[in-house]
Amino acid sequence: MRGELKVKNRKNRVEEKSLTVTRNIVRVFLILWTILIVFPLLWALLSSLKTNKEFGTNAWAFPSELQWVNYKNAWQGASFSKYFLNSLILSVGTVVLSIIMTTTSAYVVGKFIHPAVKAIEVFYSIFMMVPQILLLVPLLQMCKKLNMTKENVVLFTLMLTNALQGVPFYVFLLTPFIRSINNSILEAAEIDGANQFQAYITLVVPMIVPAIFMVGLLSFVGIWNEYIMSITFIKNPDKYTLSAGINELMNDSTAGETLKFAALIIAMVPILIVYAIFQKPLQNGLSSSDGVKG
Repeated sequence: MRGELKVKNRKNRVEEKSLTVTRNIVRVFLILWTILIVFPLLWALLSSLKTNKEFGTNAWAFPSELQWVNYKNAWQGASFSKYFLNSLILSVGTVVLSIIMTTTSAYVVGKFIHPAVKAIEVFYSIFMMVPQILLLVPLLQMCKKLNMTKENVVLFTLMLTNALQGVPFYVFLLTPFIRSINNSILEAAEIDGANQFQAYITLVVPMIVPAIFMVGLLSFVGIWNEYIMSITFIKNPDKYTLSAGINELMNDSTAGETLKFAALIIAMVPILIVYAIFQKPLQNGLSSSDGVKG
């Protein structure tokens, strides 16, 4: 009996030691990964606060005096206030369209049993596997034929195309939340005289608010950082988004390096603010969908 107990204790110590080693390896990996992500951002921030001469002399040193004027010059002189506004309009519009399209589509896919609905779900699954870059040329040509690349409508065109391309993935995320809603709740609403649209607006949408926050945040971040479609569809510099404007600035040999760093930091600020505000709803949205059950 004692022999068996000793063997068991020895086995437990070996397992505990192995688990400790594994945890330490994971910790080291996470620390290195954090440094790899944070260091370039910190370096860009410090570089944006230097003079061009100071950056050219020693790019790795701390700034001797903080040059906040770089941000003023980037915002005003480099037309970033205009690019910022264009990106904000595009991102907010895309988020609104994405939420409307995604929630309605997910409701149909999650709650309706019909061969056509199943076909839509299969199509969405296939669409998610298609590289988005392959759709760029067909989308551009279609929009040109429909006169949707003109200067006065090009931002709306980008809202619509980006929202449509995101629908399959966001429906994939939302459908489990929709399906977790007890059907008896919807049936009770129908007995009380509510139609499908009323049940969707008054019952389903309030129950999946955390998931909607998740879709909205992912959509905002995706479109704010979007680059390829912006430079493909937008030809007028006055309509450039931040990503397109940064591309122009990076290719400008007359612009100072510190000005470019300041522009990059300006472009990152909204993402950080939005994430800080909606961090908790995002975490709720990524957690189990059990919370929406009735």
